[in-house]
Amino acid sequence: ATRRISTGRFPYHVALLQLEHDSSFQKHSPFRTQCDFIREVIDGFRIGAPMHHHLVFKAHPLEDGRTPLKRDIERLAREQGISDRVHFVRGGKLARLLGAALSAVTVNSTAGQQVLWRGLPLRIFGRAVYGKAELVSCQPLCVFFAQPRRPDREAYADFRDYLLSTSQLPGSYYA
Repeated sequence: ATRRISTGRFPYHVALLQLEHDSSFQKHSPFRTQCDFIREVIDGFRIGAPMHHHLVFKAHPLEDGRTPLKRDIERLAREQGISDRVHFVRGGKLARLLGAALSAVTVNSTAGQQVLWRGLPLRIFGRAVYGKAELVSCQPLCVFFAQPRRPDREAYADFRDYLLSTSQLPGSYYA
């Protein structure tokens, strides 16, 4: 799916999905369900994105199917008349998708750091450690999809250095 999208010769935006049962989604998000987030993203994309742009929903790597994400995305895209421009990626490496993406949206995923590291425009909806005015867009979603603003690269470099020197240890919880 990732290869088909990255070689599809169409510009695209990425929506980073999270685990609906995760505390970062439950406690730091304006959405009750992942479907609420998906609905808002699809609606903003339909209104604002140029007609030749596509939208790619990327599932969380630990998504276990508790939420019928693919079915919800397909239904909502069909209802909005844009199903031919909306894609779902279950697995794969995020880096390959972000390599050619125009922008990304998320509630507050830590994957937003990968987006910012690449200098891509990022729109968030929840509270995130990187939710700083210099880094993430506060544009209305339809405007963001039409003309996304890039983060301030220097501000991100300073923020990243600060995080690395004050709160980060090498390794990963899952590795």
